[in-house]
Amino acid sequence: MDRKELLKRVGHMSQLASIQPFTYTGGKAEGVKAHQVANGTGLEFTVLESKCLDIISMKYKGMNLNFLPKSGIVAPGLADMNGTEFMRSISGGMLYTCGLRNVGTAAVDNGLNQVFHGNLKNTPAEKVSATTEWVGDDYVLKLSGEMREAAIFNENLVLKRTITTQTSAKSLLVHDVVENQGFEEQSLMLLYHVNVGYPILDDEARLLIPTSRTVARDPLSQEGIDAYAQLSAPIDGYTEQVFKHETVNQRDGKTGAAVINDRLGIGVYIKYNADALPNLIEWKSMRSGDYALGIMPSTCFVMGRTYEKEHGTLKTIAPFATLEVELEIGVLDGAQEIADFEAFMRELL
Repeated sequence: MDRKELLKRVGHMSQLASIQPFTYTGGKAEGVKAHQVANGTGLEFTVLESKCLDIISMKYKGMNLNFLPKSGIVAPGLADMNGTEFMRSISGGMLYTCGLRNVGTAAVDNGLNQVFHGNLKNTPAEKVSATTEWVGDDYVLKLSGEMREAAIFNENLVLKRTITTQTSAKSLLVHDVVENQGFEEQSLMLLYHVNVGYPILDDEARLLIPTSRTVARDPLSQEGIDAYAQLSAPIDGYTEQVFKHETVNQRDGKTGAAVINDRLGIGVYIKYNADALPNLIEWKSMRSGDYALGIMPSTCFVMGRTYEKEHGTLKTIAPFATLEVELEIGVLDGAQEIADFEAFMRELL
């Protein structure tokens, strides 16, 4: 339906598609600013302005797509990042951003604490803007802002984020630009923690990754490396397994992954450019109550800053240089869309 035909049928476009700002009240989420986005195609998601413009929830036609940890939404001021206390306030959701100075194991480097998965995930956005506009016959919804990770005598890194969807889409696009606004070269670690949960994740679900090489994080993960793609029902006491995949990509660097539930006829997929994010980390948590599958493009592994430095794999960004990333997160609805994505995977392999 074109723009004129659609506008004959609605009084205000927010009847179908909108970005609505709100603030959480009560409990540990008290004061967290957020935006609820609905694109009129059945896709709805919640973006946390107070936490890096990360996507805490995503639904399609009312069906949940993501994992949400037991801790729920925790305001940045209540998040304790010391030692293993991060586990009491970890964000989860459809997407949370890890970095920019550390991903994985906490460390002390050059006298500064580098907390587990970095500081960015608890950094409120600045210069936030929400817009809706017609582009031809598409109604485009856009949310943007920026986060800064900076310390005196140290880094001055800025992440500028724009999240876009439109009325004809079953997906959203995260467009990030990281800029080193300082005068010295800085290290850079970045991981997009995309977390699929029940009911998409279940014992009948399957994982699609175009891997060319897989490395386990630890001995227990090594024991399960041959079964990295095998998903199960929840298992009491299951210990997480983590793998790093080197993916097969198109000539332009495009690659992706998906979790498919054929019984429901629904899948969740990601697409991104492996030239910017060369590793795809898999977080496999089949544990009862912590039941999640992470498909996480990144510049690094999840062993932490010290590990990357010791192995010579720590990425850097020059003064006033930028790293540009696009991550598409979307829904596969029905057998044909699932088959089309599987064809995309076969082309890669």
